[in-house]
Amino acid sequence: MKIDLERLRLGIRESLEFHFNNPGTDEYLKELGGKYQENLKVDIKVERTGRFYLAQGRVTSLLEVQCSRCLERFYYPIEVEFHLKLVESQLKEEFTSDEEVIFFDCDEVEIQPFIEQLVFSEIPLAPVCRLDCKGLCPECGNNQNLSQCHCQHENTDPRWDKLKDLKVGKEVT
Repeated sequence: MKIDLERLRLGIRESLEFHFNNPGTDEYLKELGGKYQENLKVDIKVERTGRFYLAQGRVTSLLEVQCSRCLERFYYPIEVEFHLKLVESQLKEEFTSDEEVIFFDCDEVEIQPFIEQLVFSEIPLAPVCRLDCKGLCPECGNNQNLSQCHCQHENTDPRWDKLKDLKVGKEVT
């Protein structure tokens, strides 16, 4: 995904719009066990603001990821808007590291790595297939969303075990 800034640099246009429909690389998703199910669709508008270019846009895609509770694979839609600055490399010292900035040396700017990092940052740390996912049984490993197992679950916190020793109904003096 390359943005050609030559027409903006030469002053031929005030702003340019770009539209991309490219496959994503699964490099960032590999560790999550995820992969792209649809291309990255990117709509971006770039304006020259004097010393740098201001880009704003939107990214959509569909990912396949694994539920952190039941371990089933499911589709996770991505829809995110972004703003970033495109800055010539010689002006690097004028920008802080906490700004969303891509530095470039020639008129073409590669934005795919930025877009893929943006998509990756939109995935929750513990993705769930649905809010009411029951997960796996801790005893037998059965997916509780598909069928209920017959394991006995004692939902007690071991920190409260000493309270079991108390006699109920006895007066304390």
